Amino acid sequence: MRLVFFGTPVFAVPALRSIVAHGHEVAAVVTQPPRVQGRGQSAEVPSPVMVEARKFNLPILTPASARDPEFLAYIHALAPDASIVAAYGGILPESLLSMPTRGTWNIHPSLLPRWRGPSPVQRTIWAGDTEAGVCIMQVVMEVDAGPVALAERTSVGPRETKFELEGRLAYFGADLLVSALEHLGKGSLSTSPQDPAQSTYAGMFKPEEMEIKWHRMAAEIDRLTRALAPAPGAFFMLDGVRVKVRGVVPVSHPAEALPGTLVERIPGGACRVACGSGSVWIGTALPQGKPWMSMDAFLQGRRLKVGDKLVQS
Repeated sequence: MRLVFFGTPVFAVPALRSIVAHGHEVAAVVTQPPRVQGRGQSAEVPSPVMVEARKFNLPILTPASARDPEFLAYIHALAPDASIVAAYGGILPESLLSMPTRGTWNIHPSLLPRWRGPSPVQRTIWAGDTEAGVCIMQVVMEVDAGPVALAERTSVGPRETKFELEGRLAYFGADLLVSALEHLGKGSLSTSPQDPAQSTYAGMFKPEEMEIKWHRMAAEIDRLTRALAPAPGAFFMLDGVRVKVRGVVPVSHPAEALPGTLVERIPGGACRVACGSGSVWIGTALPQGKPWMSMDAFLQGRRLKVGDKLVQS
């Protein structure tokens, strides 16, 4: 089948790799342009999908806008049978969606209609869902509202991070996509409409949502840090300094201290902080403008001791 592939991050790489391995003709790979990434970097970094496409010598397009007339004319001339979307990172116009004779199909990492939107895996973990999944759905103009062709369910691990869960779902999605294309080629791919009454929206996390509030339950803080790991990362504020954290482990039994109180520390290692219910061990910290260090080293540098509070002054 002749395909156009739209994708940008690591999540999309297994899908591109699978359709090439199964003999589909990828007429073009459309991805976001290279970006300058990281502090102090001057070189532009290509997207993971661009790197993968180069391995197969596939034609690569990086339009500034998917509405660009020249870009639309180019895709139209390719006469694709179908287009595949996997976390492309841009809005596709209706004229583009309708070009392929067999439709435009998206790999979405949630059990639709739950968690439509750009951050489904993060919201799955933050909400405490015990089940996640991935769907192959037909793209329509309403965000992630198209009919679903195939879906696969999986449990969410109790310590699983966004990076880990998204990685598993990427491979599930790649396998589902191959199956969907096989049925699509035979004219036997059926779909089921979503129930809009059951939909929930997975919006991007706002800065205030990423901040750790010590009055929350330990389990909530744990879910927040896992949902945002490894990036952009959950943080707390201390004396005007933003401190990102990693290696958070919840403790359910009472800490017998006010929320935000340092209750235990391991020299050179992790520290335990009281929460609204229970407490959390924090392994490493990233103070703004500093490198990663053990939580104990950070607190030692701030001259904080057991019994002191980690709160914004």
